[in-house]
Amino acid sequence: MTAGRLKGRRLWWLSIGIWLLLTILLTAIAPGSKENVVANKDAGLPSDAPSIVATHQLEKYFPNDGGMPLFAVFHKDSGLSDEEVVNFAQAIESLKEDEAFEEVDVIPLSKLQPEQRASFLSENEKTFFVPLSLPQNLEGKDMNKLVQSVKESVGGQVADGIELSWTGPAGIASDAVELFSQADIVLLLSTVGLILVLLLIIYRSPLLTFIPLLGAGIVYAVVDRVVGFTTAQGWFGVDSQALSIMTILLFAVVTDYSLLIFSRYREELKVHEDANVAMKETMRHVKEPIFFSGSTIVLGVATLFFALYEPYRNFAPVFAIAAGAMLIAGLTLLPALFALIGRKAFWPVIPKYGEKTVEKKTVWGKVAAVVTKKPFLFMIPILLLLGLGAWNMTNMKESYDLIASFPEDLSSRVGYERLGADFSEGSLAPGTLLFVSDNELGMEEMKAVIERIEEDPAIAQITTQGNPLNEDGNAAKFSVTFAGNPYDEEAFDAVLKLREDSEKILKEANLSDTTLYISGETAINADLRDINDRDTWIVMILMTVLITIMLGFQTRSIVAPIYMIGSILLSFAATVGLAYFLFGVFLDLEGLSYRIPLYAFVFLVALGVDYSIMLIARIREEMKVMPFDDAVRKGVERTGGVISSAGLILAATFLVLATMPIYELKLFGFIMALGILIDTFIVRPLLIPAVLVLLGKWSFWPKRM
Repeated sequence: MTAGRLKGRRLWWLSIGIWLLLTILLTAIAPGSKENVVANKDAGLPSDAPSIVATHQLEKYFPNDGGMPLFAVFHKDSGLSDEEVVNFAQAIESLKEDEAFEEVDVIPLSKLQPEQRASFLSENEKTFFVPLSLPQNLEGKDMNKLVQSVKESVGGQVADGIELSWTGPAGIASDAVELFSQADIVLLLSTVGLILVLLLIIYRSPLLTFIPLLGAGIVYAVVDRVVGFTTAQGWFGVDSQALSIMTILLFAVVTDYSLLIFSRYREELKVHEDANVAMKETMRHVKEPIFFSGSTIVLGVATLFFALYEPYRNFAPVFAIAAGAMLIAGLTLLPALFALIGRKAFWPVIPKYGEKTVEKKTVWGKVAAVVTKKPFLFMIPILLLLGLGAWNMTNMKESYDLIASFPEDLSSRVGYERLGADFSEGSLAPGTLLFVSDNELGMEEMKAVIERIEEDPAIAQITTQGNPLNEDGNAAKFSVTFAGNPYDEEAFDAVLKLREDSEKILKEANLSDTTLYISGETAINADLRDINDRDTWIVMILMTVLITIMLGFQTRSIVAPIYMIGSILLSFAATVGLAYFLFGVFLDLEGLSYRIPLYAFVFLVALGVDYSIMLIARIREEMKVMPFDDAVRKGVERTGGVISSAGLILAATFLVLATMPIYELKLFGFIMALGILIDTFIVRPLLIPAVLVLLGKWSFWPKRM
């Protein structure tokens, strides 16, 4: 073994050694990321959001009424007797006899008169609910633990034949924690298993399947502990959904980088006998696309730091850490693993050094020849089809009803739908009207204000239990029930309208020194809708600008970034529009979760740039030795295989989200898979080459050809 070859192997071993040492040290000193999953403070909204200000004001003037609501919902198809209703109420009240539930507040319904209990019993007498209040400041896992204890304690006192479900904000939060805790291991195993099978089918090389998964496993172990350490220090929060998507993205992108290295390494082994030399030559060609690919992902997700909504903002550091680790691994760990295994990595079809073979025309070679010969024939129909899909995105409606994404048999959804069917949709999440005055409030004036507010057809009724005034008499609270679904746009609009009209309404009732606050789920979602719109536009604009600049540095061109980012944005809009159409036809879906468009934009654009960079980098390389049109054909031919196989694996990997119990993640996974396939098989190999050929020498202007 020559000194140069020995030195090369030492460098590869050193790279692997550093990664393994880092993995061992972090595993020993840092917790896992899932150990520090926390609930979002103030529903993820800024502290100055009107609904959050209202919540804090309510806690200030009615300190004993704070907490997170939990509803115990009892149902019996044949109807409930008054005796059964009293027994259910007593079962709930018995919680106060246990010190473990001393912080749980319960309304003593069993001690009320039958006519007073009637408001908690449906008109058909089939459904009865009891409201409880849990501490507001509990974290996700602690909240879930307390809810589970309440369920076990009460459930044992309910006879067979009675359907008992638990809903309300606390029940929904508890079920969300439970769903993700059960699904994490399934997601990880499904991802690894699917990548393993697809790599074996596509490349028929056992070691090639082992290298990407080994690399991804090491990177995942490091990222998991780094995220765990940083969240344990309180530097930022993290939720289960972010970790689930991060796992998918990490394994998929590391596999993409592995395939890019593998494809070029196989070429270089045919002209270099020494595997170390072949790998050095490989990295000379692929380090630029890997660097710019990883950098654009880091920059793309970093734009989420500018979001006001906390779940979006918490995505940023998690994915920035993961993307940074993937970038470093693509330049160090992955080439080291390939180089040390050498030609054996391609067993049983091992590339032979110096062997002269006649290259057969590949499928992508044939496609490239046709596209570059008749560019208009491909570009016009593709633009029309993508434009049609993008236009349908303008018809998209957003949904803020989280529980609609839960499994139909989940306790919180069952109770939610029972209350909606047997009481009213508005009773699912009543809001609170809080009046705060500089002086004592008069009930006559308050009555006039209530009557005026109830004139709005979007508000069903405003009620109170007992005396609405606080001890000082300068604050009063009332429960407001909306006429329709409290998670629909109409209810949000009613909240905003009431806020706008409140000053006028109070002035007409001679309450100019009084302020009206509106709290509750509907008010929170009304603010969320506005903040989500703002965040979506800010992130989309920033990400588009930053990635365009990065593409400019990579291509050394002004024109190239324009058609590259334009094709990516068109692909994204067409994907969401087409997916929304398909969801409406096959799933009868009326609205798409408000979070999906932004998440889809961030990841589809970042990943779409990957494939554009791979293609353009190879075309620019070929331009050094052949005419422009030939360079385009050769670039598509050389990268077509790696991009299509990487795209297939990436799309299939995102479809693993279909194993998740959250409907929202299933739809997100489908949109990602659809977008990646459109980008992989339509935009990259057909549209971009057609545009390049039509632009000709202007494709990379002002760089001289």
